[in-house]
Amino acid sequence: MASDAALQRGEDLEEIEADTGRAGRILEVSEGAEWNAVERVMLERRSIRRYKRRQVAPHLVRRMLEMGRYAPSQGNCQPWKFVVVRDADLIAGMEKFCVAECRKLSFDLDYTRYVRGSVKRFVIRAKARLFNRLQPRMLHPVPVTVMSTIADGRFAVFHRAPTVILLLMDKRGVGTPEIDIGICGTNIVLAAQSLGLGTCWVGFSKLLNQSREWCARLGVEPPFEITEAITVGYPIGEPTRLIARDTHEIVWFEGGTKDIRY
Repeated sequence: MASDAALQRGEDLEEIEADTGRAGRILEVSEGAEWNAVERVMLERRSIRRYKRRQVAPHLVRRMLEMGRYAPSQGNCQPWKFVVVRDADLIAGMEKFCVAECRKLSFDLDYTRYVRGSVKRFVIRAKARLFNRLQPRMLHPVPVTVMSTIADGRFAVFHRAPTVILLLMDKRGVGTPEIDIGICGTNIVLAAQSLGLGTCWVGFSKLLNQSREWCARLGVEPPFEITEAITVGYPIGEPTRLIARDTHEIVWFEGGTKDIRY
């Protein structure tokens, strides 16, 4: 094509688009402008852990999954499958299994449960250190604390939500399929927020992979595995208050100079 040849000669892309009638409209946004609808959805999203009993309409779940289906992925390989669980007894069974697994892990790896100087504490701590080498980040204080809270019956894994969406990842995915799953799930979560629904990511759902019975019941087969779950429902209250976030240092290169911005 003529435009392709022009590009190879280094001609200006905007001029080429104008000449070929393919010029796109540039949206001008002034500094300090109000957040638009999409930005507002992102800012107001919250992790919801308390839901009303009312079930979510099936067509709303389908809309959310459609947004997930259109998420970008490396090589467009779309390394995901969705399992939607809306059966209360099935969710209760998933909850019971995950709680039992958390209890096992807590008593096997949480050495802080045992008296200082005791042989039990020494053995459990050594086991925890070995596990941490094999599974980095799993024993970070945040998941360990939550795991112990779940084990003690003070925190619900699936937050008693009426709908749970399991995100299955194809381990053969191009590049880093975990990132693609994260993008896909984010599309689902933001779509839910725009529809007046609340959501929460549930990483402990991965524990279900340890059970052949549960994998069979949920239709999880290799090369797929459960990588995350998203609870969905109508939030209790109005959790839309903006939550403070840390301001991070940004390294900014422009015009041949390096700058630090916040």
